[in-house]
Amino acid sequence: MKTLRYSLAALTLMGTVHTAVAADTLDIVVPFAAGGATDIVARSFEPVFSQQMGVTSVVRNVAGASATVGTAEVADNEGNPNIIGYEPAGALTIQPSLKNLPYGPDSFTYICRTVSNPMFLMVSKSSDIESFQQLADASQEYPFLYGSSGPGTLPHLAMAALVANSDLQAEHVPYSGSGPAMNALAGDEIQVMADTETILENYDLRPLAVFADQRVEGYEDVPTIQELGLPSMEFAVWQGVVAPRGISEERASQYAEACKETLESDHFLEFAERAKAGIAYLGPDDFKVFVQQRFEANQQVLKDTGLMQ
Repeated sequence: MKTLRYSLAALTLMGTVHTAVAADTLDIVVPFAAGGATDIVARSFEPVFSQQMGVTSVVRNVAGASATVGTAEVADNEGNPNIIGYEPAGALTIQPSLKNLPYGPDSFTYICRTVSNPMFLMVSKSSDIESFQQLADASQEYPFLYGSSGPGTLPHLAMAALVANSDLQAEHVPYSGSGPAMNALAGDEIQVMADTETILENYDLRPLAVFADQRVEGYEDVPTIQELGLPSMEFAVWQGVVAPRGISEERASQYAEACKETLESDHFLEFAERAKAGIAYLGPDDFKVFVQQRFEANQQVLKDTGLMQ
């Protein structure tokens, strides 16, 4: 009888999860610490998105384990229409290949991709290093430390690929987001890292190269990795919105429409121009396909760099 009561309780709980009613408050989880690139964009995205949805929303930073703690929380809320994740690339397309996680690429309802930015190799402007060759040469005698927003994130993957394919001598130091990594760079705890234009615009940094197939507008004097005589390396940090699996089609459509309207709003367009956050909208179906493709491609990079056995 006790077992039956427990079973009925479990079925009741499952039914509650899958039939949750949309409320007037929306929880937006950012799986990094405050102050990083993902958080900066999310906090500009939130007010317009909230207005479009007609709800009050709260951005909540749930940092830890390379963005997987917050991402797992979203996945764990299956059927809940009152929580979404503002997600970075690594949490969806890298971490599931590195860890035994309670989620994978198929654990979410895909809403939209928002922005995408090529990554730059960067040092502090107070550094004496002004080129990649100087960086590589100096590292022969004193290996550098490079930071990232966490193990297995795209900044980590880009730097690992660069170290594996060049003479740069450098070791990885992970942080809980770009914000803490920037603090470490300012304090000379680390000497180099890879991140986006958003970080370049918000912190006093010097770009040495760009992980793209061509030079970036506004940074015409910054060479591509291939122009340095190295193999071509293309790494872009993108972000997007996901909801838990199992929400209603109506709610998913509301989210998708609100996302599109937000990215087209004057508020977000002005922010994107100021912060150099490249708007790169993909709707639900295209975003889902894109994530699966990047998941497979990143798995191969992880194997090639020895980060995944």
